[in-house]
Amino acid sequence: MQDITNTARKIVASPENHLHDPSLFSAAWASMKAARGQGFDPARLRAAHLIDRPGPTPEPTDQTLDRVAAKVREIAEKKGYQIPQSHVA
Repeated sequence: MQDITNTARKIVASPENHLHDPSLFSAAWASMKAARGQGFDPARLRAAHLIDRPGPTPEPTDQTLDRVAAKVREIAEKKGYQIPQSHVA
């Protein structure tokens, strides 16, 4: 029982990692309540809906600029535009 409670505590402590499976979060919450001898009404559980997924980590500005520049050159070349190659130091 202690292992189940510890696993449930980890899931409930970081719901953003388990939002892909709301039933897992609900079961963990129910396990925590049962361990305390309390009842559980899943209709009142709102935490999984209030927490947003974290966004992806932003990439460094230099990588973003290089990626965008390469894409712009690719599109321009497909349309037949002559793009001078710039050599920025």
